[in-house]
Amino acid sequence: MKFSATTAFFFVLGIAHALPAEVAGRGTPSNEPITLEHEPDQSKSFKCGTHTYTGHDIYIAAQRGVALQEISDTRGKNKYPHAFDNDDSKGNKLTFPSYCPADKNRQEFPLINNGPYDGGKNNVKQGDERVVYYYEDGEVDNDGHAKAYYCGIMTHVGAPTGGFLLC
Repeated sequence: MKFSATTAFFFVLGIAHALPAEVAGRGTPSNEPITLEHEPDQSKSFKCGTHTYTGHDIYIAAQRGVALQEISDTRGKNKYPHAFDNDDSKGNKLTFPSYCPADKNRQEFPLINNGPYDGGKNNVKQGDERVVYYYEDGEVDNDGHAKAYYCGIMTHVGAPTGGFLLC
């Protein structure tokens, strides 16, 4: 039996379409706005490590992290967002606001200028800074947008190897 290139294409497309999303490819995170309680002023700049970020950069990072959580997806080699549920960062004590307790809902996501981070070349270029936010799955504001809480930003720069310092 002989297949044409067109028949082979549609055959492969049909198989890929029938596979579960996590096998066929990544989900597409929403660009819907979120409510980020206690967020920094989006028009101001914040130095962290060797970089300066705008409040808008910080918001975009948290927004993408929440959007990925909502579709149960991650990005990059280190699978961001992921829980940042420990206040001890390689011997350095980190202090977050009381509305950001150390549990599975406190998340970290790479912070980059003009983001959002989406995996980087070869999934390794996430930089040294992270936004930390608190998001309980399904929590929404009065308009139905996901609601998260800004906990802070942190960097590897100047921290013990593998650890973080709050900015």
